[in-house]
Amino acid sequence: SSGINAEYGGMLVLISYLALLSCGTTTTDHVIRPNILYILMDDMGYGDIGYTYPGSDMKTPLFDRLAREGLILERHYSSWLCTPTRASLLTGRYPIALGIQDDVFESNTLECLDSNELLFPEVLRSNGYATHLLGKWHLGYAKWSCVPCTRG
Repeated sequence: SSGINAEYGGMLVLISYLALLSCGTTTTDHVIRPNILYILMDDMGYGDIGYTYPGSDMKTPLFDRLAREGLILERHYSSWLCTPTRASLLTGRYPIALGIQDDVFESNTLECLDSNELLFPEVLRSNGYATHLLGKWHLGYAKWSCVPCTRG
């Protein structure tokens, strides 16, 4: 680690990559759309990825390449908790506006992101994109309307 992670403790860093590749998505209407890839990693310090700190002990050639070929967002902030960060990323709204700035939706609770909130994947799907989520969700599990399969 670069030491920056130790300085900020449990800081959550959002690494967002927008890939505008020549091999974009083609649909039946023959419109070429750029591929979009978001990468969200918990518990990372700013200097823990190679492109942010070339002297890092951690070698991250794939992330370095994605950063070179994509868009690096360097002035964006995220919550130290996973639920507010994910909700903010997917809705485009501040966690406090969603009322979840201090909360984590665990799998054994009835909490759920309001189904009236329009999510980025839902917008993408309505515009002809295919979407997929890998990793943890933490935006509600209590009802079928809360899970990622039904939220875009």
